Amino acid sequence: MSHRLLLAAGMVVLCLARTASAQWLDIYGTKQTISGSPAGPLLMNESCLPEAADRALGLQDVLLQAICANPRTRQAWANVRAQAAAVGVSEAAYLPTLDATAGIERDTLATTYNASALGAGSIASSQNSSSRYGMLNFGWVLFDFGKRSADLRQARALLAAANAAQDDTLQAIFFMAAQAYYDLSDAQASLEAARATESTAHDSLADTTAKHGGGVGAMSDQLQAETTYRRAVLDRVSAEGNVSAATGTLATAMGLDANTPIRISSTEPAVDNAAFAQNVDQLIDEAKTLQPKLFAARARLEAARANVDSVRAGGRPIISLVGNLTANNPSYQQQPEQLPVTGSRGSTIGIQLTIPLFEGFASGYRVEQAEQQADAEEANLQNTELQVSLDVWKSYESLLTNTENLGISQDLLTAAERSLEIARGRYREGVGTFTELLNAQVALTDARKQRVLAVSKWRTSRLRLALSLGNLGFWSP
Repeated sequence: MSHRLLLAAGMVVLCLARTASAQWLDIYGTKQTISGSPAGPLLMNESCLPEAADRALGLQDVLLQAICANPRTRQAWANVRAQAAAVGVSEAAYLPTLDATAGIERDTLATTYNASALGAGSIASSQNSSSRYGMLNFGWVLFDFGKRSADLRQARALLAAANAAQDDTLQAIFFMAAQAYYDLSDAQASLEAARATESTAHDSLADTTAKHGGGVGAMSDQLQAETTYRRAVLDRVSAEGNVSAATGTLATAMGLDANTPIRISSTEPAVDNAAFAQNVDQLIDEAKTLQPKLFAARARLEAARANVDSVRAGGRPIISLVGNLTANNPSYQQQPEQLPVTGSRGSTIGIQLTIPLFEGFASGYRVEQAEQQADAEEANLQNTELQVSLDVWKSYESLLTNTENLGISQDLLTAAERSLEIARGRYREGVGTFTELLNAQVALTDARKQRVLAVSKWRTSRLRLALSLGNLGFWSP
């Protein structure tokens, strides 16, 4: 009998080994349907490497660091891997199950008899027994009216939804990091404009001071110039604070502490005010093909429909192949007239039919619940399609508007610079008034602000259009 126990123990070890190897070898190939790293879907040929802190970072450096360091990236990837494992569980339902049970028991039975009628008082006896046993149970579902296939369809659809959700998360992180980078770039541009305005105001103050000192200028002009200069200093100080705040925001977007010093590259691609080539209808069609939100919504709808089939099949009969093998080696005190028992064994094999008969009408409610969940997912898909088309439409129109304003702002800045140059020359020659000079100076300050704002809006609208299309990535222009 000992060899049978060893056989049972060996089966247990074999099952454990097969379980471990299945997780390591990925028997059902589920890992082939997911990315190999948290940021894999967006990195393309890039890799997550720590950024050097002693150099100015370009846009791609910032994006790479943000995508690799953001904890939401790892969370989305973990969700995908968990759902891939769920697909493996559904695949395993097609294979038979085998489990082993083994044990050693020792039983003691003590009995006391009342023998007073025989004049013997009470008689006590005890019996000890021990046994070693083993059992193998086998089961294999042969037919279940499509429940396993529906469960597998649902698991695969949910995996597709998880993959799409990972793509959407990566694009959201990409957008956030790029926006933070552009915000810092815009803040630095505003600071440069504020310094230029301060320098212009300082030059005007110097001109009015020289004229007043020479006896040909009014004191009121000097005071007004000084007031304008002090205001320019205030604007410059505020712009420096905005740069510090934008630097902290960019640092946190990259997964760093807000007080981490960061320098960004000043050599960014020049802005382009060329009109966008595609029309909005083409863009909406493209978004319906590429947008991860729509991929996820369609996959969730398919999973909900598969769940309806699974719930319906759950209330139908199941045909299984079952069997077991048992062995027992008892050892206990034998009565003299009985033959000693040294062991027993048995086996069973057969076809088992399981028919759900009654469970308190719960099956009907489960089907109703699954159907309504599928209807909700269908409505969610339609709503997502409408929202995607609206996002593309608004982003497209915003990009067209901001592209046009980009060229206008450059023309405005050029004209304002020329106007100030002429006004300063006229004032120095004594043929122009300080009011004329001050108006030109204010117009140039406003033109500089409008130029920075126009570039900022153009960059943001271009970025948001790519996000609405689901086409953000290192390959995007």
